Amino acid sequence: MTHTVSAPTSAVRGLAPWQLALLVTAPVVALVARLLNTPWYQKDDDQPDHARVLTDMAANTLANDIGAQLTLVSGMLYAVTAVVLGLWLRDRMPRVASAGLILGAIGGFGLATFAGQLVVIGQAAGLEEHRPAMIVLLEKSYDSPQSGLSYMLLVLGALGWVLLGVALYRSHAVPRAAAVLAAIGGAGVMLTAPGPLVSFIAGAAFVSLLGLAWTAASLKER
Repeated sequence: MTHTVSAPTSAVRGLAPWQLALLVTAPVVALVARLLNTPWYQKDDDQPDHARVLTDMAANTLANDIGAQLTLVSGMLYAVTAVVLGLWLRDRMPRVASAGLILGAIGGFGLATFAGQLVVIGQAAGLEEHRPAMIVLLEKSYDSPQSGLSYMLLVLGALGWVLLGVALYRSHAVPRAAAVLAAIGGAGVMLTAPGPLVSFIAGAAFVSLLGLAWTAASLKER
């Protein structure tokens, strides 16, 4: 009978310095972006409070413009990070890691798409004389099928980070707590992108930073 022997932890290949730096950079950029962005507040009936969003954006134009650009950058960084982790983990769990790679990259594209939406909302916020019309526009945009499709990209990205976390957990190359935090944080970054509160969107990025920085530090020690 043939037995399959898993490679020992010491045999797991490491990551290049630029790849380790990427694990930290992606959540750092996302965290800064989310501290600058105005989230999509919600009313008591859980519907978006577009009037409040436009008012806050108009009062913090520069911060939101920078936040939108950093959201775009964070989307690209998370896509590349998912690819890096997925390729690294494919030796251990080929199917799970490959699925995580693809879905995680899709989630990064979802963040980039959301960044474009933030730019549009920021421009709408500057048209104070047309505020009622802009509120109606955002309401129709929010209820459109395209909006649901855009959020679906983020949902797929969240699933991708869960799969990457599973592969990382099973690799035994990093502490399991780091793998769990990386999975929860990565999924949270995707799902909380719209809001509804700064504590949600920034908190998810912070958890992702803890998980990925811990992962990078563990691999660097190896």
